[in-house]
Amino acid sequence: MSGIAVRQALTLGLNLRNQDRKLTDSSKEIRYRVWWAIAVTERTLSVMTGRPTSFVGSDCSAPLPVPLDEESFMLSDEPYTTPAVNKLRRTSTAESRSTDTSFSTSSSVSSRHKSPSDSSTFKSPGGHTEVDNVAPNIGLFFLYVAKLSALNDDILRQLYRPPVLDQSWASVQSMRSKCHERLERWRLALPAIFDFTKSQQDREYSRARICLAFSYYSAIVIMNRPFLCKMERKIPNESERGRGIDQANAVSCISAARSVIDLLPDQPDPVGMSEETPWWNMVHHLMQAVTILMLELSLGATHWPNNAKELLHMAEKAVRWLQAMSSDDTAAYRAWRLSSELLQKVAPRVGGRIDDRLRWPGPLDQDVPMEPATQDGFGSSGYFSASSTTEDYTGYEPVTTWEPLMFTSYDNYLFGSDPSTGQASPSQLHQAQRWN
Repeated sequence: MSGIAVRQALTLGLNLRNQDRKLTDSSKEIRYRVWWAIAVTERTLSVMTGRPTSFVGSDCSAPLPVPLDEESFMLSDEPYTTPAVNKLRRTSTAESRSTDTSFSTSSSVSSRHKSPSDSSTFKSPGGHTEVDNVAPNIGLFFLYVAKLSALNDDILRQLYRPPVLDQSWASVQSMRSKCHERLERWRLALPAIFDFTKSQQDREYSRARICLAFSYYSAIVIMNRPFLCKMERKIPNESERGRGIDQANAVSCISAARSVIDLLPDQPDPVGMSEETPWWNMVHHLMQAVTILMLELSLGATHWPNNAKELLHMAEKAVRWLQAMSSDDTAAYRAWRLSSELLQKVAPRVGGRIDDRLRWPGPLDQDVPMEPATQDGFGSSGYFSASSTTEDYTGYEPVTTWEPLMFTSYDNYLFGSDPSTGQASPSQLHQAQRWN
């Protein structure tokens, strides 16, 4: 559905700056917001599935959404034509005219070109940010969501695209450093009301802060994931400075995964979670964090040797949440089954064991039970029932198992196989995050 929406939007030209003088500014803004909503959805699904997006940022010239609440200009164009709003609109347009390759390794790309996700372009010559005087609203929140999604897309294209395999490891380290700088500029530019790193009494925008926090830590995990491995196997003669960079980036990846789990209470509360968090992709965020923690545990906590028990405790907390969510969520049910099985395997590597109450009670290849279908083809929980289908699939072998230890070309390049066993290295456990 997302791919269809993107193609329809491209056909309508929603990705382009609208210069039709017959349209009011508010009508143009509505079109821009539709495009950015589609773009954010597509990029979010790209992160969740590990697949590339169906468009590239350089094909988009639509200005970033102006940080105004929609109700302020839906009924009238007057609030959208004030001098302050016009200045914000000009800033948004100027950002979107810049390229999307600000940290490309190509020498032909000037470093002065900025991506729409580069928050520094919002600043005036005096260092003041244009949005500082904007009252908090959902439009302001959506602006930073759009900018972060563009940043995340840049990170994926820079660190996970096939051409990176032909570059030196020092180049990968350099690209990661530039990604980190831009991500931190985005965080530092957040309005105070959306600053998720500080404790705040405000409740109106608590969900917005939590949504930004989950997305931010997810970006850090993606950015630093290539460094979470036993690099000495692939680069035995790496310099001391290079090893230090690898170690710091690996620790950053683990810290981000811990921060994701820290955002949730110790006692699982799926109902409260649906009210305070981005419930629509919580399984993804939890599995992403769990995978990083279990990968580190599978490596014997080599990057965090003095905190192995803490990492195991955090992984158990995440599995406990997945277990609590599994009662009415098929995706969480499968996630609990997979993560519980993997946790049982990696816990002994650091001298630990998991709570028996978290164990998956059946074999890993046992399929998820389906509810009896109603007349409309759905179970009582709203999930589609396999028994309600009428198509004849005779002759096709159903897929009932999923293999979490699959190589990607990136892992094959970096890690290869375990020389002692000839089997896939533990680092491939990170592929578990792609299942959902």
